[in-house]
Amino acid sequence: MNQSFGELNIQAYTPHHPEGVTRTRLFDHEELRAELVTMPPGTEIPVHVHQHAHELFDVIAGQGQIVVDGQELLGSPGKCVLVKAGTPHGLRNDTDQLWTVRITYQERIYARQVGKLVGRAVRKRLGLVT
Repeated sequence: MNQSFGELNIQAYTPHHPEGVTRTRLFDHEELRAELVTMPPGTEIPVHVHQHAHELFDVIAGQGQIVVDGQELLGSPGKCVLVKAGTPHGLRNDTDQLWTVRITYQERIYARQVGKLVGRAVRKRLGLVT
């Protein structure tokens, strides 16, 4: 039986590779996926662009810089930043503490994909896929 949910205690999570950036997949379902990113002091995810996915950054613990389109935002617990697809962005931990961020990605939906989405919905309704 396929489980319709997943869980991870983010507050109790310890990264597997504390010397570098660690990404742990939380879920990956259709157009939505998320990962928990832990960044030790002095690490960064260089500025990059996702042309076809929006990203939502939720700071869980620690502090660092969220760079969005050339602007630096302080990322501290409770901070939530939406980055639209096609926008340059990156992360940098320039503190002496571990920084933990949950990143949720949502794939952009284009008109040409509607047929594929409707087909998948019909197959699900008929019980052909889970």
